[in-house]
Amino acid sequence: MNRRALRSCAAVAAGVLVLLLALGGYMWATGGWLPRFDRPVMTAEQARDRIDHTLHGSLDGVAPAVPYLDGWYDVGRYEDHWDGEASRYSVVRRSWRVRVRLAPGRRDEFLAAVTASWRQRGYQVGPPFGPAGQPYDGSQDYVTRSATTSDGVFVTATLDGRRSDLKAGQSGAAPYVTVVVDATVSDVEYGGASVYGKPPAAPADVPRRADGSPDRTPSVDDPYWSR
Repeated sequence: MNRRALRSCAAVAAGVLVLLLALGGYMWATGGWLPRFDRPVMTAEQARDRIDHTLHGSLDGVAPAVPYLDGWYDVGRYEDHWDGEASRYSVVRRSWRVRVRLAPGRRDEFLAAVTASWRQRGYQVGPPFGPAGQPYDGSQDYVTRSATTSDGVFVTATLDGRRSDLKAGQSGAAPYVTVVVDATVSDVEYGGASVYGKPPAAPADVPRRADGSPDRTPSVDDPYWSR
């Protein structure tokens, strides 16, 4: 190979190196190249609003209305890409815990009200399940039912009448049923507090634990639902 050819090869190699360095600098400054292949199914703002709408769509059909404690938005960012770059994906979850001590005899009625509200809004509703995933036949102390909205929110209503403070010699049903409605969306574009805001303060009449945190155990006796 003559000198002219060597110089040409060296010039091409130098040009490629400069291009790669420039491309690497651009990718570093704009967040890398792997996250550019991430395709979130919705923005963080959409997830926030759709989850809120879904939770209201679950409990707004319950009459008489019941108070609840808002668990607010729980945002979990997916693991980083293999090269250490941050993923654009996240899973967003929010739950409402009903404050009413639901009477066991009202369990199926309450679940039917939630299910009817889902169907009225066009959600795809799944069958009810008891503990360990077996079909619910009305005799179990625990039942959960789920639905999926047309805009991609997965929502569950869980009514748990089992004892949560089992002691030696104690078993069976609790004196009341705990109700939790939970809405989740996966593969959401990651967003922080600027999107979801801060959790609201618990109502003043919510009992407090020894450490000052809200006691989420149902404590409200409702003239209808608790009888």
